Amino acid sequence: MRSISFVLNYLLPVAYLAVVVVYYRIFFHKQKELEQKTTIILSSLLVVHFFEISIRHLALNTIPLSNAFDSLSFLGFSILVVYLIIELTIKNKGTGLFILSFAFVTIFISAFNHQWQKETNALLSSPTFAIHASLTLIGYTALALSAIFAVLYIMQNRNMKSRRFGIIYDQLPAINYLERMSIRSVAIGIILLGVGILLGHWQAAKILDSYWPLDVKVIVSDIIWVVYLITYIFARLLKWRGRWMAYLAVSGFILLVAGSLAVVLLSESFHKFY
Repeated sequence: MRSISFVLNYLLPVAYLAVVVVYYRIFFHKQKELEQKTTIILSSLLVVHFFEISIRHLALNTIPLSNAFDSLSFLGFSILVVYLIIELTIKNKGTGLFILSFAFVTIFISAFNHQWQKETNALLSSPTFAIHASLTLIGYTALALSAIFAVLYIMQNRNMKSRRFGIIYDQLPAINYLERMSIRSVAIGIILLGVGILLGHWQAAKILDSYWPLDVKVIVSDIIWVVYLITYIFARLLKWRGRWMAYLAVSGFILLVAGSLAVVLLSESFHKFY
């Protein structure tokens, strides 16, 4: 298993780079024949990456987040998962070059810091905790992508108003697509993060005898999720669209990053594993 994992670990950056090249040709050269193959290409890459993660999990009895570089690899996987869902549901490939380039960078950094060490922490060997941590990270990734789509929306909207048209403007999706991508990403993030947090509270009850442990990271995560959920519901009820939704997505992500940095820099948490 170790040999297979090492081979896949070094093949993954090559595969992600190949996908980026495909989307580069779609973005700048409008190659229709490639556009028709992206779903199978991304799905195949997703299966291969999931296989590599599964091998490590089975062999080392750990989650794919037990060290910093495993976390980077799983972050790339999370970006791929969320982007594939967005592309399949929105039917637009215009942002793939930018989003998947982020995934390639995380996979590239992770690949050259590959570690093979059996997990000794009982908590990190728990399947429930593995699902909790994985869903939480994918949820956070979806919220981050929502902010990226929102920034692209704001840029496109300003270009339209100032009549600044160029190659990037021409190739990016129309603002209505970017708006839908941002909103869809928020919805995905709220659902996955919510399930991940729920599993985390259930795990806390089993280990710490409390569904609501007084841990700063838990409290901040709960607050961020509630803020996103309430804002999303109000936005849908009050029909906030366009720039309002874009600014809300960016503001929400800034809140998320600020809260996460505050937890890491200013407090101790039982969530620290490496």
